[in-house]
Amino acid sequence: MRHHLASKLAMAGVDLNIVRELMGHGNLDMTRRYAHLAPEHKAAAVNLLR
Repeated sequence: MRHHLASKLAMAGVDLNIVRELMGHGNLDMTRRYAHLAPEHKAAAVNLLR
């Protein structure tokens, strides 16, 4: 559930430092391990370049 929470917050545009604070992580490296972007979210980011 922690991975789901971190990923949903990151995909909603919440700053990773805020996600880090909410998760209680001491550093952003741990937060990055938990926050995974869905493939369609990555594709949408690339489409912004068009």
